[in-house]
Amino acid sequence: MSTEHSQDTDSGIISGHTSRTTTPEQRVQLNKSSTESASIPSIAVTSMGGQVSYVKYVLQSQHYQMSDLDEVDDDFEELYSKRHPNQMLGSRSSLADSRESIYSVYSDAGEMNSGRVTVTGEIMFYMTYCNKTSTLEVHVKQCRDLAPVDIKHNRSDPYVKTYLLPDKSRSSKRKTRIKKHTLNPVFDEILKYPVSSADLASRSLWLSVCHNDRLGRNDFLGEVTVPLDYYRFDENTPQWFPLQERTTSQEPIMFYKGDLLIALKYVPADMVEAAPRKKSKPLSKRVKEREKPESVLGELHVLVREAENLTAMRGSAGSNPFCKGYLLPDTSRSSKQKTPVIRKTTNPEWQHMLVFGGVDQAELHERGLELTVWDHDKLSSNDFLGGVRLNLGHGLHQGKPVDWMDARGEEIEAWQSMIDQPNEWIDVQLPLRASMGKRNV
Repeated sequence: MSTEHSQDTDSGIISGHTSRTTTPEQRVQLNKSSTESASIPSIAVTSMGGQVSYVKYVLQSQHYQMSDLDEVDDDFEELYSKRHPNQMLGSRSSLADSRESIYSVYSDAGEMNSGRVTVTGEIMFYMTYCNKTSTLEVHVKQCRDLAPVDIKHNRSDPYVKTYLLPDKSRSSKRKTRIKKHTLNPVFDEILKYPVSSADLASRSLWLSVCHNDRLGRNDFLGEVTVPLDYYRFDENTPQWFPLQERTTSQEPIMFYKGDLLIALKYVPADMVEAAPRKKSKPLSKRVKEREKPESVLGELHVLVREAENLTAMRGSAGSNPFCKGYLLPDTSRSSKQKTPVIRKTTNPEWQHMLVFGGVDQAELHERGLELTVWDHDKLSSNDFLGGVRLNLGHGLHQGKPVDWMDARGEEIEAWQSMIDQPNEWIDVQLPLRASMGKRNV
């Protein structure tokens, strides 16, 4: 995965002129993992019973080029686990960070043989979703009639591996145990993913069956890709899925950088003084003493709640993230707003208010909010972790083309909702962009 070349030279210290920390009237309670230890969830292994139905699943989703994904050396993990039985690597690791890059120290240790074995057989599994814990559970039951890698003895050593697309990083990888010398393995394992219900529709489960080769590269035995927006989570019935040959695509590879959770509202001029300031931090003396000619105009309030599943820039220590905001096209230093730095986490919770004053409601159609998340580094430039731009996405400012008016999908919807509903909080969870592209203002 390529790293964003943009770097932020700011110190990450909180700007004191207009930033205020508070909580709006409508606060959404979000289930999330610990901010101090962002380890990959453990795999729970249970026995499962119940009726089994046969379903021929026809793939209708977009294909991902999984051959582009750097394989982690599964043999290394197995050897490591034997020497360190209490410290498993991979999907059962308490050491691996939840958002480690696919370019990890193990990422190019081994590769997968694809096409050497003709794919046969089927896999039985089903998925459930727990709203209480915001957890997707993949119940891997068994496989049948797999292709033999060991032709002489008519057997393979299969295991199942999954990724929750579009996240192809190591932290998205889950694996079952290896079943030796069989073409009909029974796994009865549950692989878990923390994911919000709002995010399910944009995700797909990629599941592959592989043969474990202790002395060489593992062999590909088949795959299934299931778009979650088509899946019926309420059925709770194991289904047979025919294994497919590995698919390829010319579409660009997408990288999941995490999510940013914010609330925003436009406060009209006549409501500015009445706007609630619960738990606000005291304004700096400079702000109190300066004149405010823009007081006759409204304000844009942005509550930066938290981020989820950020990239870990320090391995198991996570990152030191902070969020920075501009109300475009103004990118002057005086207009910049920032949250505090939250240390050693990939799931920071800021609950920090950014306030942009002197804003007329009519201007919002040609302005935009840019929020970027950075890893704070005391000794060098800060590293870009992802960002969003909220505007109407029409590409114009005062009739002239601009690069920054490039919002899409949920970014546009959130901005339009804020314009249409003044003085109302608009809560939104947005996927972070891996790159912000150009911004000529």
